[in-house]
Amino acid sequence: MNIRTLNLAGYEQPVVEEVAGKKWISYGENNDYFDTLVERYMGSPTNSRCINGIVDMMYGRGIECTNSKELPEQHAKMKLLLKNRELKRVCHDYKMLGQAAVQVIYNKSKTAIVKVVHHPMETLRAEKCDSRGTIRAYYYHPKWSEMKRSDNPKRIPTFNNGTKRDKVELYVFKPYRSGFYYYSPVDYTGCLQYASLEEEVSNYHINNIKNGLQPSLLLNFNNGIPSEEAQTMIENKIADKFGGSSNAGKFILAFNDSKETAAEVSPVHLPDAHAQYQFMSDEATQKIMLGHGIVSPILLGIKDNTGFGNNAEELRTASVLMDNVIIKPLQDEILNGLEEILAFNKISLDLYFVTLQPIEFTQLDNISTKVKREEETGEKLSSVALSSDCDKDNCEDCNCDKKQVDIQMSIEDVITEVELENKDNNE
Repeated sequence: MNIRTLNLAGYEQPVVEEVAGKKWISYGENNDYFDTLVERYMGSPTNSRCINGIVDMMYGRGIECTNSKELPEQHAKMKLLLKNRELKRVCHDYKMLGQAAVQVIYNKSKTAIVKVVHHPMETLRAEKCDSRGTIRAYYYHPKWSEMKRSDNPKRIPTFNNGTKRDKVELYVFKPYRSGFYYYSPVDYTGCLQYASLEEEVSNYHINNIKNGLQPSLLLNFNNGIPSEEAQTMIENKIADKFGGSSNAGKFILAFNDSKETAAEVSPVHLPDAHAQYQFMSDEATQKIMLGHGIVSPILLGIKDNTGFGNNAEELRTASVLMDNVIIKPLQDEILNGLEEILAFNKISLDLYFVTLQPIEFTQLDNISTKVKREEETGEKLSSVALSSDCDKDNCEDCNCDKKQVDIQMSIEDVITEVELENKDNNE
């Protein structure tokens, strides 16, 4: 009897290679690795929940700065450039695709940045670097996997690498990864196989239910052993027609010359099948959360086996740990890039993302300065109540509510002035 075994392919890192006769670098075996990441996001419920939860924690309640009151004009200009909607999209691409991009749009004289807009990272491919190792541009195509020979992807220069004529440049937020230069693999690369496993298990179950819950089968052909070529052909045809989770539950129809030469079909019963599938599902969930660095699933709205009400201190510890170990390192790379963009407009602010953590969960025990306290809580702590002995006509020497109102009014005036200036530049 000739028995064959099928070896499942192990994980392979994404292929990054030059395209013959082209100026860009492909990403993935068919230049579609970003599409693969999107598929794992769409097909695995645990993976998508982890990504969405971490993105929400990264973005928090938007971006702020600790020195907004000292530099109200710069703060107003920053708010006009960095829109909340665009920043949320940057955070999403950065987590899900491993990198993110924004369009930096200049005025006519290219002396100031007037707009910063998110650009979908999956539509970009890096240009071959120059002799100094600098990536001077990226190429844009709406769907690289469907690109035709007649298509001509648009070249967009990178930040500070364009000419005076280039009024739009790209800034790419890309963390360093050893062994990678043009692209950065996602930080959850190690759990992509388990995301695929979770997708296939759910796909198998739903197709098995739709097709009648039929068991797996063993096929014995009793009319002699064919040649190696014939065996391979039969094996491939059966695998194409009945293999994979999407074909679970399909029936087999056979036509035979006689009963003696008929193929023998024997059902193969899997003992404790429900327990094995449950194990695979649980194992995939745990490994996906491990790959994303989830300290406690409750932080993402995923219920675990522990009680919620009796673990308040454990939840607080998990929240603080995840914020410091997972979230802030992701935020820092984005903040560094935003500060570099703002520096072109001579804006120097101490930026931070306003946290989503409840104030009870924040670490305030060892914080001695108001600046650090504001970064941890996201609350402007410099304002105080209007004192009874305050000179309401002269508030220069105090920090009362009246002074705060005056500062807020000045910020609004600056915003109006900057909006008019940007309008004139665009015209």
